[in-house]
Amino acid sequence: MADAVVQCQSLPEEPLLVVRQPIFDRDKSVWGYELRAGSTRPDGSPATLADILDAYRATLGPEGGTALVRDKKILLSIAAENGFDGSLADIDCCVFGLCGRAASSSRCRDLVEALHERGGIVALDVDADGTADPELVRKADIVKVSLSGKTPPEIVRLRARFKSFGGELLATDVSGWEAFEGTRALGFRYFQGPFFGVPLSGGEAALAATATAKLQLLRELANPECEMDELAGIIASDITLSYRMLKYINSASFGLRNKIKSIQQAVSLLGLNEIRHWATVVVVTDLDSTPKGEELAYMALQRGRFLSKLAGTIKGFPHSASTMFMLGLFSLLDALLSYPMDKALEGVPLDDEIKAALCGTLNEFRDWLLMVEAVELGNWTVANEILSRYGACFTQAATQYMKASAWAASQIPNMRK
Repeated sequence: MADAVVQCQSLPEEPLLVVRQPIFDRDKSVWGYELRAGSTRPDGSPATLADILDAYRATLGPEGGTALVRDKKILLSIAAENGFDGSLADIDCCVFGLCGRAASSSRCRDLVEALHERGGIVALDVDADGTADPELVRKADIVKVSLSGKTPPEIVRLRARFKSFGGELLATDVSGWEAFEGTRALGFRYFQGPFFGVPLSGGEAALAATATAKLQLLRELANPECEMDELAGIIASDITLSYRMLKYINSASFGLRNKIKSIQQAVSLLGLNEIRHWATVVVVTDLDSTPKGEELAYMALQRGRFLSKLAGTIKGFPHSASTMFMLGLFSLLDALLSYPMDKALEGVPLDDEIKAALCGTLNEFRDWLLMVEAVELGNWTVANEILSRYGACFTQAATQYMKASAWAASQIPNMRK
C-alpha cells in the first residue's frame, strides 16, 4: 500500500484492512472468499495469514463468524516459500493459493504435502508463460487461471494445457457474464472477479413483476413529499416488506425494550426519516433472493455504511452521512435487478448528481464509488489516491471499512430471512 498523503493521528487500535472477494461456483453460489490484506501490521511488518484470518473473523461477530467460516472456503495467498505459518488453525476450511515466487519454487513441494496432511486445499496460480513448477501443478487441487488481458482463443489454448489435470480450474479476473459463461463451458469450476456486480441481462430485458413492484416501492419510499401516515400505508400494503420491517426493528440491532407490533407504531416511535431509511434498506437487500443476490446485498450495505461513516471523519465534508449511505446502497441496484441503472433509477427522487454518478458519469460522487470499488478489488494505489484527494485519512478509512464489514454481516441475516 502506498503511503497516504493525508496524515492522521494514530488510533488506539489500527485494524488490519482485509477485503473479501467472493468466489462463485458453476451454479452462481458463493463457494468461498479470497482474503486480501490492504495494510501492514502496526509495527510495519507484513500481515501473516493468521493476522488476515483473525481480522476477517472479527468482522463476522461472535455467532455468525464461525459458521460462515466453516460454511465457506477461505482462500489465503502464499507468495514466498516461507509464507506459511505452521501454527495457523482451521486449515481444513482454508485454500492456500501459491502465487508469485512460491508457484514456481520446487521448494514448496513439501509445503503442499504438509498442507494436504492437515486437511488443507492447495490452489496454484499459473499463467500463459508456464512458469509454475510442473510437480506443484500435479500436486495442486485447484489451478487458478487469470483471464486478464487474454483473448477467448488464448483462454481456450490455456485450458487445453490442463486437459489432463485431475483437479479443478478457477478462473480469476472474470469481468462479465460472457466471460463467466465462456469459461463455464470450457469446464472451469470456480469463478472470481467483478462479473457478479454486472447486470445479468441485456438492456431490453423486462423486469419481473415482483422486481417491478419492489422498484415502485423504492420510488415511493424515496419521495421526500411522502408524509408519515402515507409512508406507513405504503409499507403496510406490502406484506413481505411489513413482515421484514417488523422483524428487523424487533431484532437486537435496534435494542428496543418493547416489541413493536405494527408499522404505524414503528413509524411513530422511530420517526419518518428513520423508518424511510430502514424500509429502503430492507427493500434493496430483498431485490434478489439468490446466493448471488445475498452477496450483492451485503456489498451494498457495506458500501453504504462505509461511505456514511467515512464522511464523518473528513473535516468540512459537504455531504450528509445519509446521502453517502444512499449512494453506496443504490450502487449495485442494476446488478440486483439485472436491469440497466439508468432505467432502474427512473422516477426515483435522488439528487441528479448522485443519479449521474450511479450511471457512470464522472463527478465527486462517482469518485467515491470508484474508491470503494478499488478497495474491493485490491487496487490500493487507486483507492489511496482518491482518499488523499478529498482529504481522507487512510487509517480512518481502513477502520471504517472493517467496521462497516462487521455491521453489514450482522444486518443481512435479520433482513433477508
